Amino acid sequence: MKLDALLKKPLWLYAAVSVMAAVMMALVSAIWAPQLQQWEESVASRTWSLANPNATERRVVVVDIDEKSTQALGPWPWPRERVATLLSGLDAYGVNLKVVDVLFEGAQDLTQDQKLAAALKAGAPTVISQLFALNPQAQLKSGQLAGSIGACPAAGNTAQASGTPAFGFMGAETLFAQSSAGVGHITPTIDADGSIRRVPAIVCYDGQAYPTLMVAGLAAATGSQPVWRKASSDLFSASSAQTLDIGGLQLPLDAQGQLRVSYQMPREGFASVSAVDVLQGKVPSSMLKGAWVLVGSTAFGGGDAVPTPQGGAVGGVEVHAQLMSAALDARTPFTPLWAPLWPLATGLLSLLVLVFSLRAAGPKAAVVMPMVAVATGASVFGVHAALLLVWHQWLGWGQPVMFVALAAVLLTGSEMLRVRAERERLFENLSSYLPEGAARRVAFEGPSAQVVAETREATVMLVDLRNFSAYCEEREPEDAAMVLHLFYTTLDRIVTEHGGVVEQMVGDGLTAVWNGSSPCNQHAQKAMQAAEVIWKEGVAQLPKVASRKTPPLDIGIGIETGPVMVGSFGPARRRVHTVMGEAVSVASRLEKLTSELGYPVLVGPQAKAQSGHEDMQKLGDFLLSGMRTPRTVYALQIEVDPSHLHLVSGLDAGFASEASMIG
Repeated sequence: MKLDALLKKPLWLYAAVSVMAAVMMALVSAIWAPQLQQWEESVASRTWSLANPNATERRVVVVDIDEKSTQALGPWPWPRERVATLLSGLDAYGVNLKVVDVLFEGAQDLTQDQKLAAALKAGAPTVISQLFALNPQAQLKSGQLAGSIGACPAAGNTAQASGTPAFGFMGAETLFAQSSAGVGHITPTIDADGSIRRVPAIVCYDGQAYPTLMVAGLAAATGSQPVWRKASSDLFSASSAQTLDIGGLQLPLDAQGQLRVSYQMPREGFASVSAVDVLQGKVPSSMLKGAWVLVGSTAFGGGDAVPTPQGGAVGGVEVHAQLMSAALDARTPFTPLWAPLWPLATGLLSLLVLVFSLRAAGPKAAVVMPMVAVATGASVFGVHAALLLVWHQWLGWGQPVMFVALAAVLLTGSEMLRVRAERERLFENLSSYLPEGAARRVAFEGPSAQVVAETREATVMLVDLRNFSAYCEEREPEDAAMVLHLFYTTLDRIVTEHGGVVEQMVGDGLTAVWNGSSPCNQHAQKAMQAAEVIWKEGVAQLPKVASRKTPPLDIGIGIETGPVMVGSFGPARRRVHTVMGEAVSVASRLEKLTSELGYPVLVGPQAKAQSGHEDMQKLGDFLLSGMRTPRTVYALQIEVDPSHLHLVSGLDAGFASEASMIG
């Protein structure tokens, strides 16, 4: 379909532009896939700021080895005997689970190690930490690995989510691993912007599967071994084929066996107590009794500061607290099975809204469309936020909103192009009926009920095709129309070539103005030059007719200079373009006087004075019809063929001979 035809059919144009927007978005997504994915993660993570700021979590309590504790008891790391005392103190408070986000690597003083081992074994179940290296270049092996939950899934096994491969580790001392109720890794997945958004639920090393600290903690608290289970296959379930079942708690995994961290619980919503207060017995017993406790260090020098999408660097213990809280409330984020439909649904609905708004906006599209695009993008974000915060479904909003913006820009641009093309076409058509300036105002400006005109010193020429009415009586309408068409075409070309503008063509007469709607220097002189050419070429174009009943066609021209007003008048729904002024009236009277005086071109006094044309014959002072003051009339000296009043047609040769003898 050609562009011109496409521009005439808006729906086809909108469809083509919509397809173009989809193709461009697909190309951008394919070329810059990693960058867009990271950007999508970043913008989608900002949704957590919309979560309930007053939410609280009291089942999981953070025991923080903070600056207050290190200032009171000495810098971190502490002697293991002091850590043992802290764990024993927590047992004294009656906690139900102790999860320690601290690496106990290597043997130290035997007595202190034994005291720590005893504290790990006594009281509530205690889970300790180990760390893996996910970078192939980091193959450090230190300590002893523990806490395996079995063999890792074989590569390509679609029945189970694969674990994250590791290449090195820092394990706990064997004594501590044997004394604790479980061991979990504290290895996060760090995105390109440094934030932690996912944690490997299972890390694979040497064919064995090792759970994350939170999974090991839940297993110790429930007394259940983590089990892979096949996820339900409905559209609103996780897109991965698996969940990790821990004593009835279902954790949705992605294809790499990772857990997405929910930051829905505000940072201030977690109960946090200072380790020194626990050691000194200053914590209210109601806060810790029956709680699950996460022990970690946020003190300077602890080396456990990690960035999160909530902003700022925090202790890694907060990530584990968020994971555990989300697991207890079944709000671990997951990508649903219907996720591939999300961009299609949002894209299609957005396009329908944009196209409908574009059609409704009309000429105000450039103003309306940006607002509609913003509202549509906000709606997409709102749906995304509701799906994440209420139903815990992770669907990005950045790329759908980018598509909305792209489609809005392209649709608005195409509409402006279409409207511009229509106006240009309208302008071209109007230029056939009106002067260029008037046509441009009609095409590109709004209607007005006021007088839209300007007054300028101009030269006016009126040209009349004499005896045309009598000619029409003897000829077919088609012949008469062709003569008039030729007359108008020839005069318009001559006037334009000499810097004038044909302002009106009415009946068998024509009004041309120099320096009216179009500026023109030396307008009177150019009008005289045009009159001479019109006489020579215009008369030559007239058909040669001669008949007793039909007088010959002839041309009469009147010219005058003076102030004229060129513009449009009338109500907004019905405007008339015209030229008004004394110079128009004088030129009209002079044109009518040409037939009486026998001179084809008559010039008024003002036109004669401004033209500087000396070759004019003064005919005298005449009181023109309808005027109160006599005016001097001049005749432009041009060559006149005496036979032009006795033009002969080949059809009337006899009459031609008779006319010749009379002459």
